[in-house]
Amino acid sequence: MYHVNPFLGRGKFVTVQDAVGGLILSDVNMERFLESGEVSPRLDHIDFSLAPGEWVHIVGTNGSGKSTLARLLAGLTIDGVQGTWNRGFAGNRPMPYVMQQPDSQLFAETPRQEVRFALEWQGVSADEILHRTEAILTRTGLLSIGDVPWERLSGGQRQLAAVAAASAASAPLIVFDEATSMLDEQSCTEVLRLARELHRQGTAVVWVTQRLQEIEGSGRVVAMLDGRIVFDGLGSDFLYGSEAEAEADADADADAVAGAVALRTPHTLTPCQACGLRLPYLPALALELGRQGKLKRPYPETAAEWEQVLSQL
Repeated sequence: MYHVNPFLGRGKFVTVQDAVGGLILSDVNMERFLESGEVSPRLDHIDFSLAPGEWVHIVGTNGSGKSTLARLLAGLTIDGVQGTWNRGFAGNRPMPYVMQQPDSQLFAETPRQEVRFALEWQGVSADEILHRTEAILTRTGLLSIGDVPWERLSGGQRQLAAVAAASAASAPLIVFDEATSMLDEQSCTEVLRLARELHRQGTAVVWVTQRLQEIEGSGRVVAMLDGRIVFDGLGSDFLYGSEAEAEADADADADAVAGAVALRTPHTLTPCQACGLRLPYLPALALELGRQGKLKRPYPETAAEWEQVLSQL
């Protein structure tokens, strides 16, 4: 099993106890009852911590438990959960939670009304509500459509309104549960931009996704399988495997070429593949070029880095 201590900052790992003021789950379990009458784990001995201002990607196949974990981190009530937890910096009230379907979380009639409703729920004064509503709509690019009813807005615009309302709380944590999965590329980019802006302002972000192209090599990734955390570490290690594993594959290749083995064993699966997830095209290409000896780590991430690499092949 791939597992390391939770990631905080660039290249630094710390223990749960070191995460001062962190949100901590310890030995958290939850069962699900199948139609057959059998019982299977929805969450299976989960140990997890999140530090103030941290960003973590949570990934996994459908049914892996990632959304259940996300709801628990947001402070939403879930029956049947056992274990211990300390919400730390997140406090005891529910945190903003942006879901896959925007229509499931919109309560007003327009973006402006939605943001105002969120601020009223937080107990903000009437004078402050007017000022903050306009500022939030401006920041999210919704000012020009602030009074347009939902039925005249696209799915992406409605999702942006849900994010705008969620950000109105100025909460220390916000959870995005596959918030971009139903959106076109432009809307995905905009929602991700808003999430990163909140993160730069100090908000901790839990980003649940199956869009693995959103993972950054230097960021923290938590992968789930069958209700368990099976990987907790750097995005680059999740996509490509560790340096040690890469070296072991290279040695296997060299032995095969030298005739030292009659039949070469398959390459080690990366943590991403071991979770049943498919590598995005560019990481898969990087791995293949690396195995051919045409590309060395660290593998390119940005478009500019890829352009330079491909021009040299």
